[in-house]
Amino acid sequence: MSKRSTTGAPKASQRRALEQKRREEAEERRKLPQYLGGGQVPRLVRETHTRSEREAEIQRLSSFGPAILSAVAIVILVAAVLIDQLIVPGQAVASVNNETITVDEFRRRVRLERALLNQQLNEGIQLFAGFGFDSDQIIQQLSSQPPYSTWLNEMQVADQLGNRVLNEMVEDQLIRDEVAARGIVITDDDVQRQINAFFGYDPEALLTEPTATPTPTVTPTPFVSPTPSPMPTETPLPALTPTPSVTPLPSATPSPTPNATEQAETFATNRDAFYAAIRSRAGVSDEDINRYFESEAYREALRDAVTAEMTRTAPFVNARHILIETTETADDVLAALEAGEPFASLARSVSTDTQSAEIGGELGWGSPDGFVDEFAEAVRTAEIGDIVGPIQTEFGQHVIQVRAREDREMTDTEFEAAQEREFEEFVTALRRETLDLELFDTWVDNVPEEPRLTLSGL
Repeated sequence: MSKRSTTGAPKASQRRALEQKRREEAEERRKLPQYLGGGQVPRLVRETHTRSEREAEIQRLSSFGPAILSAVAIVILVAAVLIDQLIVPGQAVASVNNETITVDEFRRRVRLERALLNQQLNEGIQLFAGFGFDSDQIIQQLSSQPPYSTWLNEMQVADQLGNRVLNEMVEDQLIRDEVAARGIVITDDDVQRQINAFFGYDPEALLTEPTATPTPTVTPTPFVSPTPSPMPTETPLPALTPTPSVTPLPSATPSPTPNATEQAETFATNRDAFYAAIRSRAGVSDEDINRYFESEAYREALRDAVTAEMTRTAPFVNARHILIETTETADDVLAALEAGEPFASLARSVSTDTQSAEIGGELGWGSPDGFVDEFAEAVRTAEIGDIVGPIQTEFGQHVIQVRAREDREMTDTEFEAAQEREFEEFVTALRRETLDLELFDTWVDNVPEEPRLTLSGL
């Protein structure tokens, strides 16, 4: 009899039974749902690969890198376009009385303004060229002469134009709300009148004969001459400064006596050409252009209502001044006047206002509203004949003498300017008193720089 094995290892029959049981358990696990641990039984033995196989696998995986990066870049680009085209346009740049001004509306208005400014600057070039200015002189005029210098700066500095347009859009909404609150109705005819005026076309004037208007006379007020300086016999007018034509497109040279039909046809041709040019350059619609004129109609209606009670008479002053740079020099001028030095002589010798200095500092008759605020306040309140100053303004130090003051009837131009100042003050107060008004920084990153500035003929 042989010895019994004492190794403790399972017999062959036992091993086979154990393996069979494991296979059955594995089969049962595969039948279970995945969340209960079913599915493929994980391998317990790590597979081995040769070096070449591993390098091939690495090479295969690395080949996916550029494709993945390209796909990510495309996704980012598409997302940026979608955000810019679908999300950003609906964002608010301002909220006024529960009305939202969107980025899209702001962008379209800025592009329209750029097209209009570009046109006005080119009209200015044509106008100056008609006066015989060469290219250098025209550039100098555009760079230094308002309103051209302002327009040029706005075309070159996007934020400057964007800020102005945003504030105008806010004011437009305030004005629309105020017009509605007053029960004023703006009609299509009101808008059409704004379009006609923009092109210098007045169909009603063609149907009426002009009548002569007598020129009003003014009773002169004696000058007060507290100093013995001689009075000039005549005050020359300032040099003529060209201004741009209000017609946005050049008009054909009219016949000697164009009839109403011919003028209407010329107007229609110019209007259609203008609309087509603005649509092309600014990428805006006729509706955008018409809304611009509609806003002007609202402004005019409210301005007329606000200034309806204004009188055409206003205080006018006859003044002279000496402009100097420093307070110390101004004190010396005051001391010299106190000692009896003639005002006119001092003005000729020390005033930095070269135009008035040549005529003894004389400014002639004018409305105080035509001066800067500090100077205007001084000539309104100074006693006749008194020397006042120094008065600080943006131009320097002024020593002023009011020679005479009286109420006069304003010319049409002066009255319109006074109405505009009154209206601007009203709108400023309206904005200040509006509680539901908020501006957002979103406009800063959404100021178009198209259409680009293009100056022809230089």
